Amino acid sequence: MEMARQLFAWIFSHKRIVFVYVPLALLLLFSAYTGLVYLEWEKDKDASLKKLARYKKLIDHTEELRAGSSYSYSDVDLQAKVVDIPTRIYDRSGKVIGEFFEQKREIVPYNSIPRWLVNAVIASEDRDFQNHRGVSFKGIFRAFLVNIASLRVVQGGSTITQQLAKVLFTDMERNLKRKIYEAFCAWEIEKRYDKTDILSMYLNLIYFGNGAYGVEAASRMFFGTSVKDLSETECAMVVGTISNPLVYSPLTNLPNALNKTRRIMQSMVDAGFTKKERADYQYGKFVAKWDVRFAADGKPVSSLIGSFLMSSYRVNRAPLFNEQVRRMLVDKFGEDVVKKGGLSVYTTIDGERQDVAERELKSGVQGQREYHLAQAELKRGTKYYEEERENASSIEGALVAINPQSGEMISYVGGYSFSTQNQMDHVSQVYRQPGSSFKPLIYAAALEAHDITPSSAIIDEEKVFKKGYAPKNYDNKYLGKVTARDALAKSVNVVAVKVLDTTGYSKVMKYIRSSLDLSSGEMDRRFQETLSLALGAYEVSPLENCTLHAVLVNGGNFVRPYGLRHVKDYNGNIVWNYEDEIASEVREKRKKFRKIIDPVACAVTVSMLKGVFEEGGTAYYAVKGRNIPFPVAGKTGTTSNYSDAWFVGYTQDLVTAVWVGNKKGAISLGQGRAGGVISANIWSGYIAQCYRKGTYPGAFPLPEDGYTRQTICLDSGMVPREKGLCPRVAQDEVFYSGTEPGEYCPLHVKKTEGQGKAPSK
Repeated sequence: MEMARQLFAWIFSHKRIVFVYVPLALLLLFSAYTGLVYLEWEKDKDASLKKLARYKKLIDHTEELRAGSSYSYSDVDLQAKVVDIPTRIYDRSGKVIGEFFEQKREIVPYNSIPRWLVNAVIASEDRDFQNHRGVSFKGIFRAFLVNIASLRVVQGGSTITQQLAKVLFTDMERNLKRKIYEAFCAWEIEKRYDKTDILSMYLNLIYFGNGAYGVEAASRMFFGTSVKDLSETECAMVVGTISNPLVYSPLTNLPNALNKTRRIMQSMVDAGFTKKERADYQYGKFVAKWDVRFAADGKPVSSLIGSFLMSSYRVNRAPLFNEQVRRMLVDKFGEDVVKKGGLSVYTTIDGERQDVAERELKSGVQGQREYHLAQAELKRGTKYYEEERENASSIEGALVAINPQSGEMISYVGGYSFSTQNQMDHVSQVYRQPGSSFKPLIYAAALEAHDITPSSAIIDEEKVFKKGYAPKNYDNKYLGKVTARDALAKSVNVVAVKVLDTTGYSKVMKYIRSSLDLSSGEMDRRFQETLSLALGAYEVSPLENCTLHAVLVNGGNFVRPYGLRHVKDYNGNIVWNYEDEIASEVREKRKKFRKIIDPVACAVTVSMLKGVFEEGGTAYYAVKGRNIPFPVAGKTGTTSNYSDAWFVGYTQDLVTAVWVGNKKGAISLGQGRAGGVISANIWSGYIAQCYRKGTYPGAFPLPEDGYTRQTICLDSGMVPREKGLCPRVAQDEVFYSGTEPGEYCPLHVKKTEGQGKAPSK
């Protein structure tokens, strides 16, 4: 008490110093300090206002688009975080299939922001917004009184305009200098922009946690829908997150988020924007809609809010394809542009077919994994149990589909899943022996050399070739005399080796080198002139295998698979036309290589490969029972010990390669787990869903001349005498002109008939 008396006595005796000189000195110091900050603001003003103008231009452009927007990396300051917008990848029909970003920002026009959200912001953040000119002294005084009463900082005095200025122009700590600087910024903003512009910029700018900026990104992150579709309470929850996303986000602290939402709703009631009864009713509807669950003590413990975080919020319908595109963009434009430049990237991918491909490959790989798990259970208690379980988790797959004429990638599934632990692209980065899926090239070379026709009779037998090479058939059985067409459809190994042994290597090596555009050094390193080439002993990637078969389907033309078409900037200008570059390259390569394979040899080979789906063919059961009402062809492939299962299937406008195997290498998929069992089923599931009625693909392309058609008996290779006499026939089999069979079938005749000559067709 004595000290207090002495203090008051001193103050009373020095009234002029305490109540005049000290306040005046402080005021002078504050004025001088304010002047220094003002000079700093004057120095920064032009650059800051230009930044603001660019941001306003972005908002205005969005008003024109009435949708989310992307913009040119060259027109925008990439260091200014106010303009970080995702780069979006679009499929061939203009639907988003992927995004790249550090900061997830969705720009929306002001008229797409609900009135309830605007009211909630004004009620909770700045009730004098419509009246002040950037700084609210009433708000500062009110916040001062509230904070004094609470003995802690519970309310800020910053206006919405000051908050906009803070994020746009200041990265300072919370101190007096920053507050003064913000005030000058806010006054300048209010001079240049109306209240609607300020709200529009503010609501598209603020941070909501998890990398999301702007109310549209927050809405999609929390509720999986556009902000324009939010209810009153959903708007309140979005606004409630603004003050501190870490503390009030429903993704990180549901109880705090709900309490803050209730306070925002009450603020709207206090501000006269709604009635208490309506606010309570809307909150109840919100709790029911989002299935908010409460513990016995009334504390919220779970909800469906935020369940859209990795779906609507982060789009990635073609993960490994998108990753390939990202790398191309980074090489071209740099990492910052890809993450912050808001590029619009247009691709050849068909989003609907991509979704089908993802489902079918995942289902097929999962089926093989479950097979291994079942095998593991049979081995429980033995040393092989854990090994089989590990094999199950290591099963991987790939599916790639391209247009054989243009090279456009239609579907691209690089693996079972994509994660930070699993980023291997099995379409283009994995090389495995293709097995029998390589045989069509062997047959095409022999057809082009006129060494065989589809009707040629070849003996399937045990045989030792030069250097002691003794291939075995898949089932260790031998068919004796068999037609070339049947041997290919049934994937007879010995016959394929005989065909290669007769024709030689030069044509096949030319097909590989030209189709894949390999250098002499690459050819020497990867492919050798050995008879095992006929059985696919040298490794290719699924994309390469798909390309080799595409050359067969398109009539022998060089084709370069590609997925990126072009990239646009914010103004809709094309900044990279990759499709034109590919087209130019393909024109040059086609001049250089001319026809890689003779078109007639291509047509005859594809015609023979229809037999793969006929009874006795290696993929017969993959299509049996499925409704595929259009022409298809293809080839299965299985490597030694069932290590790799392949299928390459064709329609007139789609060549699809499917591979399934163990990512660790040559580990058996299991006895009988062949390409016709695993991969052909994935392909048939995919292709059956690729075409709608009325859009079915037509017949396979044929050359202008040099071929003829003939119906043949599949047992003899000759012409059936009459319909129904031969049990197995191929309708309209394609032949080189003059090589079609000229005799009637000698195996299926009526007793009164002789053999005779068959008429030419």
